[in-house]
Amino acid sequence: MKVLLAYSPGELRIVEMEKPVPGPRDVVCKVAHCGVCATDLAIKDGVLNLGAGNDPIYPVRIGHEWSGVVESVGDKAWRVKPGDRVISDTGYFCGECEMCKRGEYQSCLNGRAIGTIGHCWPGAFAEYMMVPERMIYKVPDCVPLDEAALIEPASIGYYGLQRAGFDPTTTLLVIGTGPISLGGMACAKAMGIGKTIVAGRKDAKLEIARKLGADITVNLTRENLQEVVLRETGGLGMDIVMDSTGAPEMLNDAMLLLRGSGKLVIPAFYEQVLNGIMLDRLIVKNCTLIGAAGTPNMDGKMLSLMESGKLNLLPMLTDRFPFSQVEAAFDAVRSRNDTRVKVMVDFS
Repeated sequence: MKVLLAYSPGELRIVEMEKPVPGPRDVVCKVAHCGVCATDLAIKDGVLNLGAGNDPIYPVRIGHEWSGVVESVGDKAWRVKPGDRVISDTGYFCGECEMCKRGEYQSCLNGRAIGTIGHCWPGAFAEYMMVPERMIYKVPDCVPLDEAALIEPASIGYYGLQRAGFDPTTTLLVIGTGPISLGGMACAKAMGIGKTIVAGRKDAKLEIARKLGADITVNLTRENLQEVVLRETGGLGMDIVMDSTGAPEMLNDAMLLLRGSGKLVIPAFYEQVLNGIMLDRLIVKNCTLIGAAGTPNMDGKMLSLMESGKLNLLPMLTDRFPFSQVEAAFDAVRSRNDTRVKVMVDFS
């Protein structure tokens, strides 16, 4: 089978590998779609910096935002069968260590990321993908497989907002217009969160935010975000601010826009030591800082929202390429930045 490797920093290669054979509780799937993540691009370029122990180990078989169809299963698999349409968690967890037994699968002592850092599980930019059955979720017939492949980035933002807690009276400010922030916001709107403001710099992406449910959009190149927030909250500030930009200069502003006892959600990596951060803006107002890098078991919740008709992530899908043009897909992440939210690679 053909697979894509980040072979070394700066180099992508499509190579031939043996098609996987499932173990007793494994599932082998024919990949249908795989999204290009900013992390994939950083690994390809050799610039990902998440601290000691989190470096990619080249060559990396990248790709973690995928969907596909089950082709074969191990002889002890029982939850899925050939022909089922599926997605998977994007972090391998053993299910047996102390943290897994606590239900904290994201902190598995034997955990492996799919297609990214460290001793990773082989990624999904491949014609076939094998994962343990426990990580698999069946996609309802009414949900397109390309939309299902958008769940992974959206689930990160949604997980952070779930940890913050919200109800129909909650106000939310989202800073950034990538798939993590827009997808997370769309999920929160599907679950009934209140007034939502999305701030960014590109009109095309802000229009997608409106399609996904944003009540108000703010172009930071033309409008004063603080004035909008104070106007829309009667001077109080936001209940939740989610900053997905990874831009240190935005962090001080994000803290300033929170109300007292508000919550700051950060589903982004800064990849550097931050200086000049005015953390007292959080402390003096008794605010809470929540980091969100994703967790297992979000996929089923989001598939249920899609099946009910409450959630539609397809407006995020702005660019697509066949697997034969996968390098062009990676280039498009940069070259189409004014309009691009999610670039998808199609295998069929």
